[in-house]
Parts: sequence; C-alpha cells; structure tokens
Amino acid sequence: MIQPLTPELAKEFKLPENTGALVGEVTPKSPAAEAGLKEGDVIIEFNGKKVTDSRQLRLMAALMSPGTRVTLKAIRDGKEQTFTLKLGEVPSEGLAKAERRGGRGRDTSADPLDGVVVEDLDAAARRQFNIPNHVRGALVVDVNPASPAATAGLRPGNVILEINRQRVSSADEAVELSGRIKDGRVLLRVWSDGGSHYVVVEASKQPRHS
Repeated sequence: MIQPLTPELAKEFKLPENTGALVGEVTPKSPAAEAGLKEGDVIIEFNGKKVTDSRQLRLMAALMSPGTRVTLKAIRDGKEQTFTLKLGEVPSEGLAKAERRGGRGRDTSADPLDGVVVEDLDAAARRQFNIPNHVRGALVVDVNPASPAATAGLRPGNVILEINRQRVSSADEAVELSGRIKDGRVLLRVWSDGGSHYVVVEASKQPRHS
C-alpha cells in the first residue's frame, strides 16, 4: 500500500524534497515484504527511473508483467537503500480505488471489473496522458493482465467515463456504480488516445492464449 507524499509527510520523514511514494503498509508474505520493504520507506526510484509520486509508481508497475524482477531505491531513516523484488499479481477484489485496495466482502467471481484499480483524475495525470480538461471520470491505474477488462482492451491511463450509461465523475463513484453490476456484464464508455469509445466487458470472457 503506497500513498501520496505531502509536504507535511516529507517534513516528518526528513526528506530533502517532496517527491516519491510513501509505503503506508506492507502485506505479510507479499513481494514487497520478501524484498525487505517496510512501512515508512519512501520509494524514490523504480528500475532506474525517478518516482515523482505514488500515481506514477503505480502506473510504471502496472505496465510491467507479473513476475518481472525490478529494482527499487528507497529512503529509510534518511539513508538510501536498494531493494530487488518480483512483481506480483493485482489482487482480485472487483473494481477498487487505488488508495483503498482492501477487499469489500463481495463475490467477484462474476465481476467484469475484477482486477481494475482506479483513482481520481488530477492535473499530473492530465499532463502525462494528454487528457483534456473537459474529460471527467475515473483514471485506470492498474489492470490485471488476466482479467476480463484487460481482454476487452482496458489499460492503465484510460479514463472510465460511464458505467452502464451512468456518468462517472470520480473514483469513488466508479466503485459505487461497479457494485451495482449484477449480470456479469458491463457497458463502459472509455476515453483513450484522444477520444472516447464504448466497450463491453464480460466476466465469462477469458483472454486468448497464443
């Protein structure tokens, strides 16, 4: 579990600048735990690339396949340390908000948005993905490569504009609307590559293997 690094947190952790991603929790037996990461570590580099914030770190990790070995540089107690870990799978829990990835106690076996993680759009995301100001919705930051949503073409950097013809204005609203899906099938309107399109995601659809 990583969280944004605010100026106040940067001061508390005695960091020279307000960049990086703060580790708020490390799940036991997770790849992060096995690599030696601890709560309070601030990740500043991912595979040699500077980490500006938690959103960027999630996006970089989401674009890599599970099982890939990566090198992280983190600050702990004012000193830089290097960690090597193997990326794990996105947890299966239905559509979830990035800062709140705990399970919601629902059966996700028939959930077409299982394995998708979203967060609110902000100015940094708009710059990174060239998302116009008039686009409103929930930014996709993580998609399990084996999920029905990935099979349907959903990718990190996409913006969910509508769920079953209901407009989405925030990540919380997307999570709420996804909880109303009952038949294992959902109609999404998605913004990507400068325009929007509709896509149907079905829980029963499995990715094709070559």
